Amino acid sequence: MQALSLALILLFVPLACYPQAAGTVAQEVTPIAGTIEVSFVFGSPEGVQPSYQTALWLQDAKGQYIKSLFVSEYLAYGGFNDPTICPDWIKVANWDKATEADYEAVSRPTPPVGQNTLNINLQGKGIVAGRYEYLLEVHLVEKFNILCRGQIDIGNQASESKPEITYSPEKHPAAESVISSVLIKYSPAQPAP
Repeated sequence: MQALSLALILLFVPLACYPQAAGTVAQEVTPIAGTIEVSFVFGSPEGVQPSYQTALWLQDAKGQYIKSLFVSEYLAYGGFNDPTICPDWIKVANWDKATEADYEAVSRPTPPVGQNTLNINLQGKGIVAGRYEYLLEVHLVEKFNILCRGQIDIGNQASESKPEITYSPEKHPAAESVISSVLIKYSPAQPAP
């Protein structure tokens, strides 16, 4: 009887450890070959010098943080310790646990005043096809921030989105002069000829 029990244990323990063996098919998830283009204009409002510290990240349909795609260098390398600069990004990114590779992958100089375009290679960031919420947060001055938020479909079809813009903790008088003409475009990779 003990031999039979041992034989059953040896037979079923591997099935419990490997779901594929129990009849479940494992799905391979491959990052999508495509790009997100984020275009916007940074203005130069009178009477205030914005910091323009910027963070761009993706969340899933449930609002769970997925990945940072762009972070201004100052913000990435220490500015995240100031809770008044891009506080929505700071709350979700856990940047204090970021590795050197995380910094290198997303930190770039703060975009200048004028027309800006950020091109993000999604395959290089490990992003898979799906519907995402994108968030672009820009620090104005002191505790004032601007959050651009919308949804974008990433897959086989090109798509674009204009975000909803909100302000925290409230709208600064110069806020509308800081960022405008925000547009997010997704372009799937072109097949090789």
